Amino acid sequence: MQSAANHYEGHSADSYEEAYFYSPGAYMQYLVDLVSKRLYLNTTTSDTNQRRRILDIGGGTGNFAKELASNSQHTNNLHITVVEPFLEETNSNDYFTVSDRVSFVKAPAQEFLAPPNVGDAWRKTKFQQILIKETIHHLDEKDRVGIFRGMYNELEPFGDKAGTVPSLLIITRPQIYIDYPLWDAARSVWKRNQPSADGIVKELQLAGFVDVHCTIERYDSQIEFTKWCLMVKNRFWSTFANFTDEELEDGCKKLAEERPPDENGVIHFEDRLVFISARKVE
Repeated sequence: MQSAANHYEGHSADSYEEAYFYSPGAYMQYLVDLVSKRLYLNTTTSDTNQRRRILDIGGGTGNFAKELASNSQHTNNLHITVVEPFLEETNSNDYFTVSDRVSFVKAPAQEFLAPPNVGDAWRKTKFQQILIKETIHHLDEKDRVGIFRGMYNELEPFGDKAGTVPSLLIITRPQIYIDYPLWDAARSVWKRNQPSADGIVKELQLAGFVDVHCTIERYDSQIEFTKWCLMVKNRFWSTFANFTDEELEDGCKKLAEERPPDENGVIHFEDRLVFISARKVE
């Protein structure tokens, strides 16, 4: 599997925010609305006034976390900590706050394989929910159950008496049934590196989680073909980190033949997102 470190090396925050899936706009708002709904951020419950802290594992630049926090109706009761191992050197500390609702910590998910150290304030401060968005494929299969078990042990039950609010939400993409503009070799790499949804569900159950549910959300997408190829050449997904510049150039030429753009130079595809939610027993 291509390592996350190799994939992110050389990328800047801007290179990711310019990519279709990560830049502000209709797609991000669609995803913010979905996550808000799945995490019950805007639902009135008997615990509406309870303080809630969410860990956003692998949250990158934090743009999504900021949008998620801004989208919440319960402004005073939500704080999101972005846990990101590849933070740029914008602050000399490993833990810092950019607002009263979003903070950052430079750390990998693998830290949950062991109990927190004395200085791990971000883990010792109680948190009620965890979001793992589009990064699960960067965790080695041999580590995932241990990471999930560590998360389970440290999660504080939300106090949801109805048992409906999930403790953990994973967003990933299908291993096989995808519609993205990819050539054969890229699809093979994707399949090899992307864990199956069924496998993740079983790992969560082994770690102790209950009420594990899996659904697929679909979003009709369109993008200029030239911009898609630029994103591919910039290796915006780790799939493309497995190819040389020449191979990526050749892959885009194959796409132009196999999946040509329409008369406006636009390609159309269906984005399919796998949502896996799980709950910690009260």
